[in-house]
Amino acid sequence: MCTRLLGLVLLALASIAPQLVVAQPVFVHGQVQAPDGGGIPYANVRIAGTTDGAATNEQGRFHFHSRRTGRVEIRASAVGYEASERTHRLVAGDTVHVRFVLTSSRVQLDEAVVTGDAYSTGPGEAATLSPTEAVTTPGANGDLFRALQSFPGVAAPGDGAGLFVRGGDVTETKTLLDQATVHHPYRYESPAGGSFGAVRPFLVDGTQFSTGGFSAQYGNALSGVLAMESKDRPEQVRRYVNLGLAAASLSLDQPLIEDEVGLRLSGNRSFTGLLFRVNGERDDYVTVPQGMDGNLGLTWDYSATGQLKLFAFARRNRIGVETTNGAHAGVYRSRSTNQLYNLQWTVAPGAWTVETSASWSAYSSDRTFGALDLSPTDAAAKLRVDATRAVDNWTLRTGGRLQRRRYRMEGAVPHQPAVVGPDASTQSISATTPAVLGGGYAEVETRMLSPLSVRLGVRADHHSQAHEAVVDPRVGVSWPFAPHTRLRVAWGRYHQFPALSTYSEHVGEKELQSQSAQHYVVGLRHERKNWLLRAEAYRKPYRNLVVRTGPSRYANAGTGRAQGIDLFAKYGAFLDTRFNGWVSYSLLESRRTQPRDRGAAVQLEEGPAPFDLTHQATVVGKVRVVGQVRLGATYRYTTGQPFTPVVGTERSASGRPLPVDGPVGSARLPSYQRLDLQLSYYWPFNRQQHLIAYAAVNNSFDRANAVDVTYTPDYSERQYRTTDFRRSVYVGFTLTL
Repeated sequence: MCTRLLGLVLLALASIAPQLVVAQPVFVHGQVQAPDGGGIPYANVRIAGTTDGAATNEQGRFHFHSRRTGRVEIRASAVGYEASERTHRLVAGDTVHVRFVLTSSRVQLDEAVVTGDAYSTGPGEAATLSPTEAVTTPGANGDLFRALQSFPGVAAPGDGAGLFVRGGDVTETKTLLDQATVHHPYRYESPAGGSFGAVRPFLVDGTQFSTGGFSAQYGNALSGVLAMESKDRPEQVRRYVNLGLAAASLSLDQPLIEDEVGLRLSGNRSFTGLLFRVNGERDDYVTVPQGMDGNLGLTWDYSATGQLKLFAFARRNRIGVETTNGAHAGVYRSRSTNQLYNLQWTVAPGAWTVETSASWSAYSSDRTFGALDLSPTDAAAKLRVDATRAVDNWTLRTGGRLQRRRYRMEGAVPHQPAVVGPDASTQSISATTPAVLGGGYAEVETRMLSPLSVRLGVRADHHSQAHEAVVDPRVGVSWPFAPHTRLRVAWGRYHQFPALSTYSEHVGEKELQSQSAQHYVVGLRHERKNWLLRAEAYRKPYRNLVVRTGPSRYANAGTGRAQGIDLFAKYGAFLDTRFNGWVSYSLLESRRTQPRDRGAAVQLEEGPAPFDLTHQATVVGKVRVVGQVRLGATYRYTTGQPFTPVVGTERSASGRPLPVDGPVGSARLPSYQRLDLQLSYYWPFNRQQHLIAYAAVNNSFDRANAVDVTYTPDYSERQYRTTDFRRSVYVGFTLTL
């Protein structure tokens, strides 16, 4: 609806600097040996109660990074040997050497080595990108969601932060933070997915981002899962001050009780008037984008294997901008608030690790544009429990969730989404939709069929509004058929219940039930020294998709499919090598049942999905030029987005012209191309104090990328709407004390 909203990518540049000064991880390395002094290959080394760790190489050596600090237990295990533990005190930035000598046991099977099926920005040997690498990506503007768009399988059709995974809509990707569901994961939300992520990346320690074939642990998602973890207890006092053209922020890391309790606080205030004056873009804004947010993290490590963590954020945003949708030009106004409070309890009783989360979230907004006048509110409470146990070469996982959600809609919406003028026909809405969603899963991962690693799982979910229970079996196999190289095969069934807004806004002829998809995935991963190579092919057929079948009517009448190939190659690591970067490429074909408006009538037709971007390529490079000066660049190419053209009109009873669509998805925008540059300088002036100055140029070629189409009032002429921000600059600095 509001493409100008998507031009706000410059605002997130105010967050670049804090990401550059993320606390350094602890580097743990060493060797696992047999009594005769020889190295034990494929042993597992882990920090107890966490997933931080690595497998040993052929010489028994291992290394990994961890954000965990304080006193920890590091455990080494291998099939055929008795497990051993060492106690160490970890301090951020330190290097710790650990040596284990394991005694033989009667079991003579190989140890299981399990690899993840997701792109990861967390610590550990299997991480795809470090958190700092992700948020310092040029063009990502310090936003984690925009950094994830540089991965294959994620469509980026414009300037927003939406995660459109393998031909699916943003609503098909589930976002979690410390087990809590983030129902509204974007700031400045719009139908295109929002401009930035709702969770600021300097509060996130690591992520797992799966674009398909994910485990039974996750439900109610058709396409992808983004699981984030907030940072643990700070080890040292740190204060950050950041000031730029569009925002100012303050952050504090404060240990409260040594090795036990720590606090993280941050606040950010956006003021964009100066930014728009510098870049000459303010005239379109009735209310320049503005907002504020606060974040809190409180962690208590009450024992070596027990932790309580409270994480909370609150956001408030406003905007008023002149824009055009279809044949209507007017002012889009929006204000919203978003809150999340989550308490997580992690404990490791015996061989089990149990994570329990209790969360509450609330979202409200007011949106007006032409005949559109909506005030939705969304509140949810959730309890989730996950338990994991590793026994020899078996890993067991089980858990469940119970969520109660209440969605309320007040206002009026046009009968036809493309006809939004002030005199458009509308439907008044005043409805509250409560829903209870319960579910559970069980999963086992084993290497009994050595050297294969096999994951078998099943989950079941029930939704009170759909009056339906669904059962999803899932399976994955990993085979290390060559040194440093693994083959992965996965299949699963996935269900997602319709959005509560669909139930509350519209009443169909038939009760809406769950949508479904199947994932077929085959992939290769090769990792050696500074190189990481990944390739995946997939096919994803859809059934029972919810589609609009008429004014104020929806039904499970849609089908579709998505298939393609994703390629990813990465070299080096940020701050560890002078040069680092990656290249990603996606080939995609996606088709879906969609509504075709023929004046007042609606017919369903299959065609290219709205996010069927045939080719998408991203190249990212960062280099240390001289001293502490670093230069980075990101180039992105995307095939033009499909759209359904208006080919004529018919008159309504009131004489208003109603659009008559051509074949769905039969036209495309021009290709999207963009080059972003970023320069930073790091100046340490004390042991714990330093200054970073930074500058960025977005859309360096000043390309007028088309992001939508508009029409004259009588629909006789069509033109492209281009990105509001052409070449634009941002400068600022951050001070760490």
